[in-house]
Amino acid sequence: LLAYACYTAGKLQDASNYYEQVLKLDSNYIPAHQYLASIQMQQDLLQPLAVTHYQHIVSLKPQSAAAWKQLSFAALTARQEDSGFVWLRKAYDLNPADPKVAARLAEEWLDRKNYPTADSIINVFLATDSSQASVLMTGVRTAYYQKAYTRSVILGDKLMSMQVISPNTFSFVIAACYNLKKYQQCVDIYNYLLDRNAASPNIMYYAALANTQLKKYQESNELLQQCITLAKTVAMDDYYTGMASNYELLGQNKSAIACLDTAYYLFRKPLRQYSIGRIYDTKLQNGVTAIRYYKRYMQQYDSSSAEEKSIYHYLKARVAAN
Repeated sequence: LLAYACYTAGKLQDASNYYEQVLKLDSNYIPAHQYLASIQMQQDLLQPLAVTHYQHIVSLKPQSAAAWKQLSFAALTARQEDSGFVWLRKAYDLNPADPKVAARLAEEWLDRKNYPTADSIINVFLATDSSQASVLMTGVRTAYYQKAYTRSVILGDKLMSMQVISPNTFSFVIAACYNLKKYQQCVDIYNYLLDRNAASPNIMYYAALANTQLKKYQESNELLQQCITLAKTVAMDDYYTGMASNYELLGQNKSAIACLDTAYYLFRKPLRQYSIGRIYDTKLQNGVTAIRYYKRYMQQYDSSSAEEKSIYHYLKARVAAN
């Protein structure tokens, strides 16, 4: 009781200490194993210990589907994929009607690219219960990989009727619709997710393709422009310039210039022109090309930036000397 009080109060280390004392008194006391495992699952480094506790519970309750389910999920979370998969199959054998177990086992078969087995598990479950969103979402994918596009769309319609929001799942649904040439339905799926602030770039892309097929070219271009804008995240400028710096330090100056050129093309920051010119100037001893990039920088530089003004005045003198 003291351990449980600490657990509910959020004093997890104290709870762990007391539960360990309980196990010294009775190594088979299931609640102590249960709560210790729960605490350890919250800490990445202790997750293997949690698996050990769940194994002990399974040894005490070998016919408990719930115990095998906990053990398998813990093992998979702890990246013990092979053992977790074996134990998950045991949990499924004991209770194939558990939606979380059925969906997770199908996902595991999908990861192993065994699409027929994954699809079979979903279909067996849906034959008796079609109300579980987690199973329906996995079913959309298993059907898609089996090229059963019509079934994938039917399951997607069911999810929409349940007001489920899952951009990843609906990426498969909209792709299935497009393969079936149901172009207006693609647009409808996009609008469904847009109304719920969940329209991912992939959803937008298929809606754009569908609008093209519907001869709504302006709408298609607007969606494609949104995709481009989303893809051009500001952080990408940092990524490209970071790679450019690495290439320059490696002496791979052409690769550095290529990265800076891509960054400039995407984001139009004048400093990238200066950096390209600097590499031509100092690394490749190509003053003519360097001056060309310096001049481009001078035409575009940010005069409100003290740093860029300083570079501008330096280059102005440098260009004048040539």
